[in-house]
Amino acid sequence: MLRRMHELGHKVLVFGPKGSPAEFEGAQVVGVHGPPLPFYPELRLNLPRRGIGGRLRKFQPDVVHVVHPMMLGTFGMGYARWLGAPTVASFHTHLPRYAQHYGVGFLAPFLWWYSRTQHNRAHVNLCTSRAMRD
Repeated sequence: MLRRMHELGHKVLVFGPKGSPAEFEGAQVVGVHGPPLPFYPELRLNLPRRGIGGRLRKFQPDVVHVVHPMMLGTFGMGYARWLGAPTVASFHTHLPRYAQHYGVGFLAPFLWWYSRTQHNRAHVNLCTSRAMRD
């Protein structure tokens, strides 16, 4: 998607994990640090940091795409609203099922509620596969 957007002349700003390249497929990448999940250390909770809102304001996005609005994505949704930019959210990770798998199933109801609440704030929602949609 980034490559095609670049080919079409769109400027893209990506917030991703710290240590990412500064540029990818024509998009500027801003690294965001976060602590690892205790039960899944390969996954980090990317938390909002000072300066992210300013970076977005300076970039002046026409639209904000949030990949699974949980931690950093929740703030992305808020920043988009603050800037008056529409939002697209995409559902990539079935967190309630992850919670069951990793032995913290008691979190599943909260994760469902939170995920629904955040996705309902988006102007458009995308699912990454039919299986994820169903």
